[in-house]
Amino acid sequence: MYRCEHSTKCISKHRLVDGIRDCPFDDDETFSHSCSLSDVHHRFTCSIAGDKKCFSPITIEDEKNNCEKGEDEIISKGWIHNGNTFQMICDGRPTELLPVLIDEQNETDETECEHWPCNNTYSRCDGFWLCKDGADEINCPPSTCPEFEHACVFPNDRSKVSCLPIARVGNGIIDCLGGSDERNYCRKIDSDTI
Repeated sequence: MYRCEHSTKCISKHRLVDGIRDCPFDDDETFSHSCSLSDVHHRFTCSIAGDKKCFSPITIEDEKNNCEKGEDEIISKGWIHNGNTFQMICDGRPTELLPVLIDEQNETDETECEHWPCNNTYSRCDGFWLCKDGADEINCPPSTCPEFEHACVFPNDRSKVSCLPIARVGNGIIDCLGGSDERNYCRKIDSDTI
């Protein structure tokens, strides 16, 4: 999360340098460390006055030159623009796309849609579990656990942080101290007894 300057307002770091002013003093658009963000591999990189700047993909071809030479308006560097609108993503109808390879996987506008509401570019690694199993917070820096595991303090060994496989998260059995692996369990129990 990013806290706006001179304000109590907090926004997701994915909303930094995205062309939309979210903070009262516009500091979300002048943020100088955009290339150090966890979502940098989803950002468009260019140079401004000799400094490297990383923009949100929604600033690409928005008719505003964000880069010195306007390269964000002329698609290059492997960026593919196909005219898909946000409403076309995960709408149940595959859009004809050129093959897109992301992390060595073929991706389309319908890839991993079952996780879209909770695990997307804007919710990933923001410090809040939106997915029942916490998949949106797996493998986020700094992570002490291997891929597909969550940090967990087991009640029988409170002296260290261990790792819990994602398959054991959200299964109705509290494994971690404080029930951190069963985020919806208490809500469900409370609503059933009322």
